Amino acid sequence: MSRPRRTLFRLAIAAFVVVAIVFFALALIKAWQDTDGQLPEVWRMLVTGGLAVLVLLAFGYAWAVLLGADRRIDHLAAFLVANLGKYIPGAVWQATGQVGLAKTAGVSVKRGAAAFTVQAITQAVSGATFCVLLAFVWTDAALVLRIVLGVGGVGAIVLIDRRWMVWVLHKIPRTRDASNDLIPGQRLILLAYAASLFSLAATSVGYLVMLGSFGSVDNPALIVAGYAAAWTAGFVAVPLPSGLGLREAVLVGILHGEFPAAVLVAASVYQRLVVIATEGIVAAIASHRVRPSRLRTAATPETD
Repeated sequence: MSRPRRTLFRLAIAAFVVVAIVFFALALIKAWQDTDGQLPEVWRMLVTGGLAVLVLLAFGYAWAVLLGADRRIDHLAAFLVANLGKYIPGAVWQATGQVGLAKTAGVSVKRGAAAFTVQAITQAVSGATFCVLLAFVWTDAALVLRIVLGVGGVGAIVLIDRRWMVWVLHKIPRTRDASNDLIPGQRLILLAYAASLFSLAATSVGYLVMLGSFGSVDNPALIVAGYAAAWTAGFVAVPLPSGLGLREAVLVGILHGEFPAAVLVAASVYQRLVVIATEGIVAAIASHRVRPSRLRTAATPETD
């Protein structure tokens, strides 16, 4: 890469980080305003924050595994920083940050883009898997809806089969010759799927902990499954920053018989507030490892 291109790339990465921090701060302020500055018990916030750290580490681990490179700690740190990009409207900034930082560390853009796509698929499929649990525990729902959730959740498993991913890339002229090399191995895809399952379970339990501050929870399995389904709906709604709004709407639709709508939304906002703060702290800690000059050290660039 020529010197002007390297300089331009550094500026682009720096601009991404600045913009991500700005929108992250705006999201934090909005969450604080939505709760009127009132917070639940400290221990609930600490537990939710601890679970959020585990979620970030699991997702970061999955990203590093899918890249298939040796510098997994650097790739995990890059994920933790680029993760703030999800708060920027436009839906492409987290992907841009992750792939861009991976390129700085020597991973080709094609491989980085393929890894990001595969990770997104494993996250969506993990959410669909929780829909199977929802089909069993959501007894107030219509039978047809429960059957659709169960069958759909089971059927979605086929989406983490590596063979169809390779087939799709083979149909694209620019990736036809390298389709088999770009897609991570099946074992790595399964590891990413397991990490996504763990992450979604942890974040759902975090919501359960927050909801408990408003009263006793009679059906924790429904709360966990309902939140997982709502999170997945927000995740696949790409245009919305971090699924803002849609997640709460789905929550109310599923759990309205357990708590009032205002309580369900308030618990979600409290959790969002803690998670946003946790993500900011973790990103700040990890940021020293993602300086472009450091990532380039000992990096062996891949060719596109």
